[in-house]
Amino acid sequence: MITHEILKSKYLGCMLGAAIGDALGKQNEGLKRHDILKRDYVTDYGKSPQGCPGEHLKPGEYTDDTEQMLLLAMSLVECNGFNSDYFAKRLARWGEDTMKDPLRKNLIGPSSSAAIKKLNSGAGWREAGSDIPSCGSAMRVAPIGLFYDALDEVEEKAALSSLPTHKSNAAIAGAVAVAVAVRCAVSGMDCNGIINEASIRASKYDIDIGEKIGSSYMKRDSEPDDAFGWLGTSYLVNETVPSAFYCFSRHSGNPEKAITEAVNAGGDTDSIACITGALSGAVHGALALPDRWVRGLLNRETVERVAEMVFVKAEKERL
Repeated sequence: MITHEILKSKYLGCMLGAAIGDALGKQNEGLKRHDILKRDYVTDYGKSPQGCPGEHLKPGEYTDDTEQMLLLAMSLVECNGFNSDYFAKRLARWGEDTMKDPLRKNLIGPSSSAAIKKLNSGAGWREAGSDIPSCGSAMRVAPIGLFYDALDEVEEKAALSSLPTHKSNAAIAGAVAVAVAVRCAVSGMDCNGIINEASIRASKYDIDIGEKIGSSYMKRDSEPDDAFGWLGTSYLVNETVPSAFYCFSRHSGNPEKAITEAVNAGGDTDSIACITGALSGAVHGALALPDRWVRGLLNRETVERVAEMVFVKAEKERL
């Protein structure tokens, strides 16, 4: 039986794990795996190399992946559930402010930035989203899986949450897969069950992504070079999300190893590690995350506070 305290720890673990993965992974974002392995295998916080999107961020500072996750989480709290119009307006304001900041504007991917510009120009949230099948909606969606219990509702809200910035079937499938996996993880399902459910639900929107997520579990015993070479690690959602599921399933009992694997995958490492961290934290809880990572995470108190607010609000909604 999952006690109240264990459940709360899973909520904290999910959001802390996502932020930690993001803050670690930003150091390798855009780099090829073989260059990462030649340079230095990242196991702790540090500065991003010059030329990386996060080069101006401090060690332990997270990127837009976590900022958007927190924004989505707060919209759930403030609206007692997901409200597309409210979320889109908050996202548009956040995006406008971020793109005015010379140190942070490069963190927002092209799909999200184009959609945010459309939203701020008056486009509706159903029309603003990009058709580029990137992973921007999958990287932020974990709070949907925390807030809602029923998998049908998780699937529905995750799909809706993608539309303001990412309306391709592939992007929607990726968001659905991650949110459903988080809910299954919080509920105590084993790794095989988590990935199977995520694969089935994602396949409703994009069969290829659903099958690739399923294959990520089958490849869990493959060496990382082989797995990442086959799955891919680019910003495209059909690579980012399956690679995150591979890292999660390869080290399903060890969040530190799972997140580290993702951080050094190459390509879109901040998003791969963000998703991996969310899944690992949702399974094992906050106490399973390395203390050095938790203590070194900048703005950790904000992540913890928002996670607790989601937990409390979700508990009230269940009554």
